[in-house]
Amino acid sequence: MTVSQSALAGLILSALISLLAPFVVYFVCRKRMVLPLRNIAIGAVVFMLFAGVLEALMHYYFLKLNPLTAAWLGSHPWGYAVYGAGAAALYEETGRYLAMRFFVKPAGDPGTAVSYGIGHGGTESILIGAMGQINGIVMAVMLNLGRLDAMLAHKVPAAAIAKLHQTLAHLDFGTALVGGIERVSALLIQIALSLLVWRAVSKKQIGWYFLALLMHFAVDAPAAATQKGIIPPFATEGFVWVIGAVLLGVFLIKLPPREDALPKP
Repeated sequence: MTVSQSALAGLILSALISLLAPFVVYFVCRKRMVLPLRNIAIGAVVFMLFAGVLEALMHYYFLKLNPLTAAWLGSHPWGYAVYGAGAAALYEETGRYLAMRFFVKPAGDPGTAVSYGIGHGGTESILIGAMGQINGIVMAVMLNLGRLDAMLAHKVPAAAIAKLHQTLAHLDFGTALVGGIERVSALLIQIALSLLVWRAVSKKQIGWYFLALLMHFAVDAPAAATQKGIIPPFATEGFVWVIGAVLLGVFLIKLPPREDALPKP
């Protein structure tokens, strides 16, 4: 089994999209709103702390250390989906709220929220999207060279290696490109959630925070269900793409015009 050249090209393009998407959004927006680099950095740090450390520690306890919860979540796919989506929503939105409440630099609407969202969602796009796809590229190249089994022999069970063979061999350009498109949609969703939470902070209306929690849960639940085989991948991907397309349309329509395009007084 080998990976086709078109599939490899799709993986490479997907990685580039995931890597460059945050920068494209930044350069599109920076002349139309104030985007403090401080807010971008805070968004990146908060994502890594709350999603990469605190949430991961909770998963380690409930899915590894605690035999009762690990067994229950392992045997109840819907329970796992609710748990996974709920944990992601709770940690990320709480981190976002605390960051916006105490640390971000107000820069006017919508720049305050957009800059934070670029940092939060952009870090997710690079660490989860681009790095994951680069890992896929390495696996595909090693499979084509006949070295994949030797590389993974002492780290991964034989059954998992066989499944990886099948997955890589059945990739084509379109399916390989899916990851990059999903990352763009996820980035736009993170910006939208940042707009909601910033409204909760700036207007002192906590209800917007709970709406962001609900929206985050609704987006992540299908993905968690897909991991357990409850929902087919194409359904989840289509759901995320539709949300991303709608948000992109709204974002472009609502994007403030350039100052030099405004009518002169």
